[in-house]
Amino acid sequence: MKLLIEDYHYDPTDLPELKGIDSTELSGGQIKLPYVGYYHDGGRDETIFILPKVFIIGGKAFGRYEPELLLHINRENKQLTDTDRTFIFELSAWIYQAIALFCERHPENGITSHRELAGVIGQRRDGETTLLDLILALIRFGKEHQSLFTYIATIAHSGRHKIHWTKTIRTTSPVLQDGKPYYLKCKTKEKAINYDEELICLFYSTLDYLKQSYHFVAKRNLNYETERPHRIKNLIESGKGSRRLRQIRGKYFTDELVQLWHLLYAFYERAEEAAQGKAHDERLLVRNFNSVFEDMIDSLIGEKALPSGLKEQKDGKIIDHIYQDKSLIGDGDIYFIGDSKYYKEDNAVGQHSRYKQFTYAKNVIQYHIDLFHKNAQTLRYRDELTEGYNPTPNFFIRGTIDEKDLSYSEHKLTRYQEDEKKCSNKHFENRLFDRDTLLVLTYEINFLYVLSAYVLSQGYGSSTNSFLRERFREDVINAFEELYRFYELWPEASAEKKKDFVEEHFKQLLGKVYQTEDEALILALKKEGDTVMDESILDLIPESQRKDYPLGGIPVEFKGAVNAPADTRRSYN
Repeated sequence: MKLLIEDYHYDPTDLPELKGIDSTELSGGQIKLPYVGYYHDGGRDETIFILPKVFIIGGKAFGRYEPELLLHINRENKQLTDTDRTFIFELSAWIYQAIALFCERHPENGITSHRELAGVIGQRRDGETTLLDLILALIRFGKEHQSLFTYIATIAHSGRHKIHWTKTIRTTSPVLQDGKPYYLKCKTKEKAINYDEELICLFYSTLDYLKQSYHFVAKRNLNYETERPHRIKNLIESGKGSRRLRQIRGKYFTDELVQLWHLLYAFYERAEEAAQGKAHDERLLVRNFNSVFEDMIDSLIGEKALPSGLKEQKDGKIIDHIYQDKSLIGDGDIYFIGDSKYYKEDNAVGQHSRYKQFTYAKNVIQYHIDLFHKNAQTLRYRDELTEGYNPTPNFFIRGTIDEKDLSYSEHKLTRYQEDEKKCSNKHFENRLFDRDTLLVLTYEINFLYVLSAYVLSQGYGSSTNSFLRERFREDVINAFEELYRFYELWPEASAEKKKDFVEEHFKQLLGKVYQTEDEALILALKKEGDTVMDESILDLIPESQRKDYPLGGIPVEFKGAVNAPADTRRSYN
């Protein structure tokens, strides 16, 4: 097995021959592969995985190996630990499954058996699985049917040690003690051939062989005797594995064992073809892995049923991620807009991406304003009284790798506030409710967590998107509360009195106030430390007619409670 890294600069002499795969030649004679995925050379019976570029950390694979060292992942490579070999195969399998799932989720891209479109290429015959598909299916079958194997083993062993008294008395002499016969060598009942057990022994023997070849972890049942890996290799090379399976085919009738037989037969047939140089090449590669990563993130947080023209905008721009959630101000809903970034280590969000994100938000606002004038049902983005705009939450999210903890279970979602200074837009100072005042949060998330969540959920996350959405909303609230102080004005006054106040001081209040759906009048003033800018506005309102406004609202279970200060109200580890 060989391991390559997307976009890493290799010496041409180090790379294996990859038929039909175009590399990119670089200055200095080096080349790089702009692909991620799986390649099996049928003629050489060699498996090659190409991992995403995010696994290059500090110029090294996983932060500790020279990428050239991974060109040969076998037992002779003493610099690799067994743990790392296991991790590499499992990671490669996750990547393969993610690309395959992407293809299933997006058939509209014209992805066929040759998979030449949408940046995905392959060489799988129609309706045919790859050798890797079969290996993963065997591993999965073992995990899902442990109880079946234990039950069969229990039944098979139940009669092994029962004494056959007739045979014992007839063939052995007892020892007499106090006039009683004692048989020291008892004959036991012979066990009849159990064909179910024969199939399962071959299955576990095959897993042992694959474990040695691909370094994955598979739980095995110790009740079954297995053949050594070299014996299974001989079965494959001689073609006797599929022959033996054909001989015992008629012995199985339960659904599970029939399924196991078919899996084993398909594997041995394909492996024997490869060993004899008769197998065709297998490929499942994607040239633009950013499309796959985008789908991974969208499956976790995105919304599936969106109005036409919202995600795919009129100016040709396509939003990566958009979903509806509770507004930061008032009780209505608003759209949250996200953009996933598939970058190498240390690559920052560029100016082009930032301004594109601002355009996304402005287009979404305009979309709802246009619908409003057509009297269509729409979200409330603009308030007629104050001419203020509801702030649109906006964020970037990129996948990263923690070389010290290669865990699939921890999301490690981190907000980077330093980057946000570059990701803000405004035409006027201290006008939060202006259409052009926008703030984009930036996040990093564990790439391995996203990868596993995508594959395990088959692209339809539920619990994950709920958690992430809550976190994004809380962080946007915190970001605005760090920059602005919020007040509710004239909380007990009539709608008419509020209207008169706004109209009288409209020029001073423009962009600073917004009226919610339930007619609460909200003022936002930018802060410098503990001091608010433009304090003269506060002089317009009697102190008794203003109070702090909890951005995001008070949770229902805490209604009536005294609000804690903003800096202590929300926090997380």
